[in-house]
Amino acid sequence: MPPSIAQRLDTIKDLPPMPHTLQKVLEEMDSIASSANRLETIIKQDPVLAAKILKIANSPAYGLSGEIQTIAHAVVVLGHEEVRNLVIGISLTQAFGHNGASSPFPSKGLWMHCIGVAKASMEIAALADDLDPEEFFTMGLIHDIGRFVLCNFFPEDLEGILRLQEEKKIPLFAAEEQYGISHTEAGAYIAKKWNLSEKIVSSVRYHHHPKSAGPEEKTCAVIFLADQICHKLDIGWSSPWLPEKIKLPKALGISGKDVQKIATQLRDSKKDLEQGWSQALGG
Repeated sequence: MPPSIAQRLDTIKDLPPMPHTLQKVLEEMDSIASSANRLETIIKQDPVLAAKILKIANSPAYGLSGEIQTIAHAVVVLGHEEVRNLVIGISLTQAFGHNGASSPFPSKGLWMHCIGVAKASMEIAALADDLDPEEFFTMGLIHDIGRFVLCNFFPEDLEGILRLQEEKKIPLFAAEEQYGISHTEAGAYIAKKWNLSEKIVSSVRYHHHPKSAGPEEKTCAVIFLADQICHKLDIGWSSPWLPEKIKLPKALGISGKDVQKIATQLRDSKKDLEQGWSQALGG
């Protein structure tokens, strides 16, 4: 039997560690004493991150060009949650950097897709019962992190996967599963290595198959639906040969009209979303 992707990843010494700033922000999210002041302190400890936050805050997407000069002001104007999400996004994109020039996926496109899924996931979670929307930005953002692993550490296997996809005219995740190496398992490996919660690990591993997630089915169904919506709206990178119709998981307990409303809101904000986040993605 050939080695599993986890066994192969175990032999790689230069996998990116969890960004220190991301770790601090996730700890801050879990803290009862979470506050804007604590978030500001974390950001100030990373001058590169602080500069990017200010650049984004002053982008046309927020309509505040040149008005925000300090992190404290950014937190007040944009809100604690929005700034925290910017920190999470920038920290993750810095951790994995950019794909090589020969990569079939543009890094910016992949990250923009993940950001769209993060935003859509929060909206879906807000409509479903017993879910905390704030948890879903991180899960949406990290759901496809395994694609960067495949690009950067398994380029020959990825070429084989893409050939199989082209031959069979199937979605990329289906080609991965037939080939025997998937971005979901690679991403779950990284999430576990970073000591992220089991809920996050499950959302990465099962976001294409939420019914396989056991007690986390509902959580994974959120990412599954958000992923479909963003592919339909062409937010960032998108795989060819995806199903024409969006599948609405019953576990969520929301209606088709709810999905249509979320998709419309995301479509209407697509330009601002891409414009604002392009600052963080090197655009």
